[in-house]
Amino acid sequence: MRPSKLTYYADFVVYPVVIVGLAACGVTRAPWADRSEWLGAAALGFVIWTLLEYILHRSVLHRKTYFAPMHAEHHAAPLAYIGTPPWVSVSVLTGIFLLPVWLWVGFEVANGLTVGVMTGYWWYGVVHHIVHHHTSTPSPTYFNRLRAWHMRHHYSPKGGNFGVTTSLWDHVFGTAISVRDKAAASS
Repeated sequence: MRPSKLTYYADFVVYPVVIVGLAACGVTRAPWADRSEWLGAAALGFVIWTLLEYILHRSVLHRKTYFAPMHAEHHAAPLAYIGTPPWVSVSVLTGIFLLPVWLWVGFEVANGLTVGVMTGYWWYGVVHHIVHHHTSTPSPTYFNRLRAWHMRHHYSPKGGNFGVTTSLWDHVFGTAISVRDKAAASS
């Protein structure tokens, strides 16, 4: 979707508010002994997000009829403010993670898992924004590596590098485009 600039930037405000609110609710409700369970669920949620980021980018944004044209818009105009409005993404993540897991194993675990997934989604947005919109500003090595990684995704004729925040899943599933692959493809 091509939201307004305000809607695009709303993710950077809405998600921290939702995450802090959920975390406060989850941690204060959990008995002291269950806080480590909550923290483990949050860490697991973050890892789940990285895998989900990879799967969604590879299988939905590049292959599914409805979403692929919208994502192609991003490839055609990488600096355009294209994304999902926060009211949609927060609702979807809540409906997919918080509610079913709450019914299945309880609120504290569901809350922690959802906080982890939402933190991962927010971090993905931050990284993707920095990679595309802060190319001329000095960035820490982490962002420079991810920028080079993501630019190979955008500009290599070989499909790959679907992970934005981590290259882990591309290496696991064999879709990593190395610098040599890109150099060989352009010669």
